[in-house]
Amino acid sequence: MRRVISGLAATFALALVASSCSSSSEPEGAATGEPTAAANDPVVVLAYDSMDFPQELADAFKQKTGFELEIQATGDAGELANKLVLSKDAPLGDVAFGIDNISGYRAVEAGVFAADPVAAPAEVTELGIKDAPGLTAFDHGDVCVNYDKAWFTDNGKKVPATLDDLRDPEYKDLFVAMNPTSSSPGMAFLAATVANYGDQWEQYWKDLKDNGVKITSGWSEAFNVDYSAGEGKGPRPLMLSYSSSPAWSVNDDLTDSSTAALLETCFHQVEYMGVLQGAKNPEGAKAFVEFMLEKESQEAISAANYMHPVVAGAKLPEALEKFGPLAPTTHDIDAQTIMTQQKDWLAKWADIMGQ
Repeated sequence: MRRVISGLAATFALALVASSCSSSSEPEGAATGEPTAAANDPVVVLAYDSMDFPQELADAFKQKTGFELEIQATGDAGELANKLVLSKDAPLGDVAFGIDNISGYRAVEAGVFAADPVAAPAEVTELGIKDAPGLTAFDHGDVCVNYDKAWFTDNGKKVPATLDDLRDPEYKDLFVAMNPTSSSPGMAFLAATVANYGDQWEQYWKDLKDNGVKITSGWSEAFNVDYSAGEGKGPRPLMLSYSSSPAWSVNDDLTDSSTAALLETCFHQVEYMGVLQGAKNPEGAKAFVEFMLEKESQEAISAANYMHPVVAGAKLPEALEKFGPLAPTTHDIDAQTIMTQQKDWLAKWADIMGQ
């Protein structure tokens, strides 16, 4: 499946390169003699570690704008937000790429981003964070519980559907999730439980603990050790992951997947990009944000990272379209509330779980 995804990403990005080459053989502004804003000064993009940014996309960006692109990995999404805040007076790059609605608003409040919004279509602005004009959505997806189809068939068990089902004794010792203090999907799931249960969310986690939920430090540990459909073929057929994850476990002809998502358990995650206040190359950073809203760029980043594009008309990879749908309804909390309440939630969660 990784080969299929890489091939799709290359196809989309190469098409973009061709489009850029056909539209102009020189960077924009070169033909008119206008300055290209330090063409030998790269645009430094700060992204999280697991971001897969296709080289073909970077090449297309240079062809279109004249700017070299330098992608710097900075840890997970939470670490990215922390580093942006700590370095706001001397930014480490020009643009942040991958800050989300779970961890990002603290950076907004700290004044990390240039306030001027980049022009975006209506469907993109609708995904924006209130009072955060400097952030522009570039993709989105859902954090959801996934299940191993074969395990439930082989063991004659009914597949759970809701958050409530996960605390049913029928599913004791079958669910693995991530620590919200160290994992972005873990924090998303905690927020989903707060959104769904309100003041009773702590009791829900006590019930999960009594029902044998296992907590890992991160997604990879759960997938590689505990999940029955993962690399380690572990003992637990329920794993916190993404609604797009089943698109990775499809068969060769893309007619079926060995896993599926429980679409009634989801939190909607939106990823943003933004020009950093005090950026060395603000012109290049703005050009990058605009470039990533182009349809071809949206398709390339979707194919590389298996998140849904935000621009209307951008096509999804076939496997994602068939097996990674967005949930019709999600358990969400606004970014500002997450920022103000997260510390308290995590303290209470750690006390309940003994973490």
